[in-house]
This record gives sequence, C-alpha cells and structure tokens, in this order.
Amino acid sequence: MIESIANNRSAYPNSFGLTSSILVVVLGVVLLGGIGLNLYNVNRAHAQQPSLDLIKVNKLWETANDLKNPESVAFSPKQNVLFVSNINGNPTQKDQNGFISKVSPTNGSIIELRWVTGLNAPKGIAISNNGNRLYVSDINDLVEIDIDSGKILKRYNAQASAFLNDVASDNQGNIYVSDTITNSIYKLNATDTNVNGSSSLQAWLQSPQLNGPNGLHVDNTKGKLIVASLGKMSKPGAGIEVVDLKSKTVTALGKEGTTSPFGGLDGIESDAAEKLYYVTDNPAGKLFVVNADGTGYRVLMDLHTHGAADLGLIPAQGTIIIPIMQDNKLIAFKLTE
Repeated sequence: MIESIANNRSAYPNSFGLTSSILVVVLGVVLLGGIGLNLYNVNRAHAQQPSLDLIKVNKLWETANDLKNPESVAFSPKQNVLFVSNINGNPTQKDQNGFISKVSPTNGSIIELRWVTGLNAPKGIAISNNGNRLYVSDINDLVEIDIDSGKILKRYNAQASAFLNDVASDNQGNIYVSDTITNSIYKLNATDTNVNGSSSLQAWLQSPQLNGPNGLHVDNTKGKLIVASLGKMSKPGAGIEVVDLKSKTVTALGKEGTTSPFGGLDGIESDAAEKLYYVTDNPAGKLFVVNADGTGYRVLMDLHTHGAADLGLIPAQGTIIIPIMQDNKLIAFKLTE
C-alpha cells in the first residue's frame, strides 16, 4: 500500500504541488478573514462606546448655601423635584438634627428646607419604582418615607451595621444599602416578608473586596450592582467594584488608576444607555466619567473644593447635580457632547 501511494505521488508531482498551493491559499484566506472579523468586532465595540474626550460640562445653577451638610440628591420625575439629605452635624451621631429638603431641578431654588425632620445623619437616597416612597439611610436604619405626605412610615434596622451610606433600588422593587465600615451590602427584599407580614432589612453580602462600599448603582440590564468604594475612612482610596446580583461575585471594574478611577469615591450614576458612569471623589472634589466596560476614564471636572458627595442625575435632561457638603449647597451642570 505504501509503495502504491509512493508511485502515485511520483506519477503526479504537479498535482500534489498544486494541491498544496491551494491549501496554503485557502488557509491564508481563512486566517485573514478571522483577523478581519476580530478587528471589525473590536472597532465596532469602540465605536459603540461614547468618546470620553467629547463630553463637556457647563454650570447651570447652584443653590443658596442654606443646606446643612448635603450628602445625597435624587430626582423624582413624578413630582419634578430634587430630594436632598442633610446630615446637619456629625455623620455618626444620633442627634435628630438631620432632615430632607426639596429643591427645584429647574433653577435650584429651595422649595422646602426642612421637608422631613427627625432624622439623625441621613445620607443615601433612593426613590421606589412607583415613585411613592423615599428610602433614606440613617446610620443604622433605612427610613421609609411617604412622598405625598412627607411622613416617616417605617424604620428598618440593619443589625450589626456601623455606617449605612448609599441607597439604590432595582426594577424589582428591592432596595440595597451600603455599609462602608463593615464592607457590607444590606437588602430590603420586595417579596420576602417576616412572620409579621412586613419586609426586613438583611445583610445580603459582606466581602473585603468591597473595600469600603459607598455609592451604589443598579444596572438592571446586566443584572449588576455597581459599587463606588471609598476605602478606609482614615485613608480613602479605592476603585469601582461590580457585584453580580445572582451569584454575588465581586470583580473590579477595569484597572484601578489606569482604566478606572482610584480615590475616595462617593456617588455613582449612569447615563440612560448604561455606557457611562459619573463618579465623584469626595475628598479630592472631582467628577470622573468612566466607561461602563472598564476600558477608560478621565477627570471630567475639578471642583477645587472638598466634599463632592453623592451626586444625582437627570438622564433625560443631561443634568448632573452635585452636593458640596462643606459649602452647604448643590451645584448643577449640563452635560454636552
């Protein structure tokens, strides 16, 4: 059999050479086609990601400095109003000096300075899906407020918590609360109830990888909780973490300080397309714009002051509102491309 094959090869040398040439050409086309397809996909992905260099900000307005250590701001489209938490003193002291204000998103006028009172050191704010409830973190409690009446309906205690900070809601009605000191995320489940028929605030995730979790944002499309971390209170410095809402796995967004920001991160919000994150650095007084895929970021603005806290965003208007805690005011900016 081997001899027969050898004879056939010697009888048709040109045929074998031609076949080999054809194979080389075909393989080359396939390889080049694969490279071309990969380059197309890479270029297509970059084309879909907005250019960070094109994004600009212009100041719209600022409030009078009548607020008292404003920490967080949230926009309610249903009421067309901004809700603002005011610590008004020590952020860890239960002194009942804290309150919630209502501010106009149009010109920054303070509609009602002390709309809800009797709080201690309120920080993060989130509005329920139906727009009827306001959830506010208050040291060890999550406070539920009826927006129409301005009355406190309930306080949910977070057992073993130390410093509840930001609040975020998902499209299922669940509420998430960060605890910066204990590296924890608490969850108020929209469906689970206790023996009394009411929901309870439970520790949902605790991990050193959270590294001082501060600002929270839920990406409902991807099923992720995006965490802007502060680091240690005594020495701020951390990045952005991504938590899978199903598996609870924690991964870093990009490379800290290279493709994603590193600092004393505070608030985090997203554009309507979930392609860009806007993040504040509290001690540095900076606003970052970050690619949601972790491929890059830049300093969008330096406020030249300390205390750039938990920002709010009105995506439909391209408006960012930043609380300046030390200056007792809000400043609003228009995003342009």
